[in-house]
Amino acid sequence: MGDNHQVYISYAWGGESERIVNELDADLQAKGILVIRDKRDLGFKGMIRDFMQQIGRGHAVIVVISDKYLKSPNCMYELVEIARNKDFYDRVFPIVLGDADIYNPVNRIKYIKHWEDKLKELDEAMRSVSAANLQGMRDEIDSYDEIRDSVSNLTFFLKDMNTLTPEMHENSNFASLITTLEKRLAHARPEMPAAESASASVKAPEPTPAAVAPAISTADFDAYINEVTARLTADGYEELRGERAESIRFKKVMEMVRTGWLNTKDHFRVHFVQVDRLDNESFTKLEKDINSYGKALSKKLIETIFILCVVLSSDVPESVKEILYNTKRPKVGIIEDVSIVVMVAYSAAENDIHYPSDLPDDYESNFEANIKKYLLP
Repeated sequence: MGDNHQVYISYAWGGESERIVNELDADLQAKGILVIRDKRDLGFKGMIRDFMQQIGRGHAVIVVISDKYLKSPNCMYELVEIARNKDFYDRVFPIVLGDADIYNPVNRIKYIKHWEDKLKELDEAMRSVSAANLQGMRDEIDSYDEIRDSVSNLTFFLKDMNTLTPEMHENSNFASLITTLEKRLAHARPEMPAAESASASVKAPEPTPAAVAPAISTADFDAYINEVTARLTADGYEELRGERAESIRFKKVMEMVRTGWLNTKDHFRVHFVQVDRLDNESFTKLEKDINSYGKALSKKLIETIFILCVVLSSDVPESVKEILYNTKRPKVGIIEDVSIVVMVAYSAAENDIHYPSDLPDDYESNFEANIKKYLLP
């Protein structure tokens, strides 16, 4: 049976949450609905994160929201994954328990603060050990960071839905929830019989509309980033954690500091930022924000900042390539704080990078050499 005919349940183990899930599970199965939940379906040695991502892609997901859920890294990772995969309203079916304090905006802030404190705690712990011993920890801090960024919007969205009370659900044997679920499952795209599927597999694919870029997974970007950071690390660059530019959360930041031409410190940085859709407007705004960030950083440190900002996109439109190619080198005065930013766009579809034809070379910045040495796929 295909994924469109399954119902996933995302919940925190133990207590009232698990009691309700056990009741709901039995009622759903009595209706002939296939229920997927971790304790029964993950299996010994099953990959937990893969299973959570599978839940995130689910066609129909029941989410049992409790205080414990909103403070659990695994549960919140699942909720963020569900939201990431679009059609959140159509795919999610929430049950909000009484201890999930999301209806008062003042009380919702405590969940934001919880994740800010967790992120700070993890970041400080990671800084206390050598970067060489932190393999795999980058994903953890990225996950905490994303949860912190998302918790406010997600809790607001959930409190705005009429989810009924847990008592109302239990007293009716979850009748309203099951009816709504059955409608969702009935509108699932029917699966193609095996013979038709085999026949369809040899047909030419339908053309993708020009306005919709192909979906590129994080793993595709990670392969490129890992390749680049390996070269940077070999030359003495170190990873910076928790670096932000206003609302921009960098996927990764690498930095090397060396003595500059006026015996000051020069900061050479490579920032990676991922975007869902890249067009002229979004690129121009991003470039402006990164330049402002660079100037503020240079002023704060009173040192020279050279930034290569790599914009990770599924596809780079021709119009953005043209903007990049024709970018004029910045004018840099010796009396002001020196910050030079060069934007580079990485296209996952092409596995290639695009950058300005006129690259700055002020203060031995070596942008052209560094782009060719580090950033070419």
